[in-house]
Formats: sequence, C-alpha cells, structure tokens
Amino acid sequence: MTTAEGATNQDGNTPIRQGLFVVEPFTDDCRLIWEQRQHAVLGVSPGNSYFNVARLTDLLGWLCAEFARVDVVIPDSALKHTYLALGYEPDRADKKARGETNVLRNRVVRAWESSGGPRATDGLNRMSDLVSNEVYRRKLAECEQTLNEDGILWETCAEMSRDVLAARGYDGPLDTERIERAMRYLVAELPFFLASADIFDASSSLNFYHQRLPLAELIFSGKSLLQASPRQAYATIHPVP
Repeated sequence: MTTAEGATNQDGNTPIRQGLFVVEPFTDDCRLIWEQRQHAVLGVSPGNSYFNVARLTDLLGWLCAEFARVDVVIPDSALKHTYLALGYEPDRADKKARGETNVLRNRVVRAWESSGGPRATDGLNRMSDLVSNEVYRRKLAECEQTLNEDGILWETCAEMSRDVLAARGYDGPLDTERIERAMRYLVAELPFFLASADIFDASSSLNFYHQRLPLAELIFSGKSLLQASPRQAYATIHPVP
C-alpha cells in the first residue's frame, strides 16, 4: 500500500493512493477499518453524472479487488421524497423515482458485469428492500428522533437538502415543510454511515463517497448526538487525478 504523494489532508490523515483511486479515511479509527478491507458500502446517487458506466466499472472492479465483500445501495424509496419536495404529486413522484432508480440499477448491473462481478458474497440492494432489516429500521428511527434534538445535525442536513433541490433546478420558496421533506432522503441514508457493519452482518464496514459529505463528517467528528458503531468507518474515495 502506497501513500499519495504529498501532504496530509485537513483532518491530519495522509491520503492513500491505491491503484486507480485515492482513499482518505476520515479518522485514524476509520483508517484501521480501511486496512481490514472486510466490507464496503457503495451508495450510488440518482441523477449524478459521476456514476456513469465507465466510472462504475472502474470503481466496482477496484472495490472487489480490495474488499472481501461489497454491497451497493440504490436509494429508490428515498428518492420519492426529493420529488415530493420539488412539488411533484405523489403518484408522479413515485413514477419519477422508480424510473430514475431503474436506470441507475441497470447501469450498475452493466458496470459490475463488465468488471467481472458481482461475487457470491456481494449484493445489489434497493433501499426499499432493506426496510425489513431490523437494524436498519432501528437506526432509522434513532436518526429521525435525534434530528429533532440535535440542532447542528438538523441544520447540516437542511443545508445539504437545499443544495440537492437547487441542483435539480428548484428556485422557489424553501419553507421548513419543503426542506424537511427533502431531508428525508438524507435521513434514509444515515443508518448506513452509523451501522452498515450491523445492517449487512459484517465484522467491520466502510461507507464512502467520492467527495466530502458534511453530514457524515459531522457524525465521525463526534460533534453530533448520533454516534457511529466502533466497527464503522467513513472515507472519501475518488479517482487518482
């Protein structure tokens, strides 16, 4: 394992250049879990051009070479909340979310097959399939409750949700009801940053994204009432420049 050429990042951790990608674990504990490479969760974002077939092919091939297990999560049921926040009627929001996530899932399938996977231990999961998972349901309820008690968590989630709506072209009024509707997309993803090791029954697990996520970093910096499992890690993983 080689370190990326250059200085440490703003968290004091040296980025790790590993083949086609650079890994930046957020804390020293996250780095230890990265070094174990037992399980990784890849959350793919609908409507994000970053997740094209070529990028997904490289990323999934790399993940399978590095980690014992990989689970991909597609936030199909969560996306409906974004469309409702954009002003869509419920039936149309359902249809839009279903169509967009089906396209994304097909893209993941093509990319994974092109990279030689998935393996028997890997998984391609729709979020709607995970609502029956006891750990996921419990952690989701914890996140929803904590959001009402943790002002920093609420504002961080709200700010990220404003950015999501703006990226999708919304320029209307942003009242609290609309923001809180949009926030449900992010809240539905939070359990994977807290306890994906428990959700997927792994000894340890790393959840990551290709750019810094303020919500995840708030949790892993210890500044939120939400606490991640000791077996849980978060990192930024992006292509080598």
